[in-house]
Amino acid sequence: MDLFNKFKKIRQILFRPSTENLWKRNLIILATAQFIAMVGMNGLVPFLPLFVLELGVNDPVQAKFWSSMVFAGPYFLSIFAVPVWGMLGDRYGQKKMVIRAIFGLALAVFLMGFSVNIYQLFALRVFQGASSGFIAAALAFVSKNTPKNRNGYAIGILQSASSAGIIIGPFFGGILSDASGVRSVFIIVAILCVISGILIIGCVKEQRVELINTRSKVLDNLITVIHNSEMSKIILLIIFSQMAILLSNPIFPYYVARLGAPQSVLSTITGLLVATVGIFSIIFAPYWGRKNDTTAYSKIFSPAVFIAGCASLLHVISNHYLWLFPIRALVGVFFAAIAPSLYSALSYRADESNKGGIMGIASSANLLGALLSYLSCSVIVSHLDMVWTFVASGVILISLSIWAKIR
Repeated sequence: MDLFNKFKKIRQILFRPSTENLWKRNLIILATAQFIAMVGMNGLVPFLPLFVLELGVNDPVQAKFWSSMVFAGPYFLSIFAVPVWGMLGDRYGQKKMVIRAIFGLALAVFLMGFSVNIYQLFALRVFQGASSGFIAAALAFVSKNTPKNRNGYAIGILQSASSAGIIIGPFFGGILSDASGVRSVFIIVAILCVISGILIIGCVKEQRVELINTRSKVLDNLITVIHNSEMSKIILLIIFSQMAILLSNPIFPYYVARLGAPQSVLSTITGLLVATVGIFSIIFAPYWGRKNDTTAYSKIFSPAVFIAGCASLLHVISNHYLWLFPIRALVGVFFAAIAPSLYSALSYRADESNKGGIMGIASSANLLGALLSYLSCSVIVSHLDMVWTFVASGVILISLSIWAKIR
C-alpha cells in the first residue's frame, strides 16, 4: 500500500504538479535526463585509453601521455566557458543553458566516432568542453529553482543520478566495445544525449524570478567569490578534491591489466570496477544530501576525503584486480559526500541574483581540478611508475581533510 501511495504521489508530481511541487517535477526530469546523459558519457570511460591505441599510438609511454591528454581535452576551454554560460543563464534562463549543453555534448561525441587519428580525437574533446557543460548547467538550474532549505537534498539526487549513470555507462560501454568495436559506442552516446535533450525541452518548466537591474557578469561573480573568504576556501577545496579524485582515471585500465585482468574482457572488468563506485554512490548520495541540509559542510567533507584518501592508498598494496572491488566500494561511499557538500555550502552562500554565475564558477573550479589531474597524471606516468598516481591522490585527499577543519 505504501508503495502504491508513493507511486501515486510521484505520478501527481510529474503530470499535475502544484506550484509548490513544480521544483520536484523539474528535479525528477533533470535527474532522469542526467542519468541518460551520464550513461552515454561514461559509456566511453572503459575504452577511451584503449581507443588511443586503436588510433595508432603504439608506444606505451606515448599511449599513457595521450590518454591523459584526451581525458583532459574537454577541460581546456570549459574552464572559461562554464562561468560564461552560468552568467548567461542568470540573464536569459538556466533551462536554455541545459538544452544547449546537452545538444553540444551530442554533437561532439557523434563526431568523435569518426576520428581517424589522435589529434582529431583530442580536438573534438576540446570542442566538447567549449560547447557542453551539461552537469554544470543542470546544477545551476536546480540550485536556482529549488527551495533553499532543500538544496542539499536536490544536489544529492543529482549526484545519485550521476552515480547511476556511472554504473550503467561503463558496463554498457565496455560490453558494447568488446562486442562491436569502440566507434559504435560514440554514436549510441550521441543518440542518448539527444533523447535527454528532448526530454528536457518537453518536460522541464523554469520558475523565472524577474531580477530588476541585475547585471551579472563573470568578473563581478569572481570578485564576489574572492572577497568572501569562506567561498574562496570552498572553491579551492573543489579544485583540489576533484584533482585528487580523478588523478588515476586515465591509467586505470592499464593498472587493472597489470593486476591480472584478462585482456579479452579488460574493458568489461574496468567498467565493472568503475560501476562499483557508482553503485555505492547511489546508495549513499541521498543520505549525504540530507545531511548537507542540516550539517556544516566541513563536518561531512573532512572525514569523507580522509577515508577516500586512505582508500586511494589501498590501491597501491593490491596484488590482484579482484581486491580492487571492495576498495572501489569504499571509494564510492565517501566520494558521494565530497562534491555535494561543497556545492551545497556554496549555494547557501550565494545570492539569488547571481547564483547561476557563482555555481558556474564552482563548476569551472571542478573542471580546473579535472584538468590539473589529467595533466599531473601525464607528468607522473612519464617519469614514474603509474602506482604513484594513487599515492599522490591519497596524500592530497588526506591533506584536504586537515585543511577543511582549519577555520
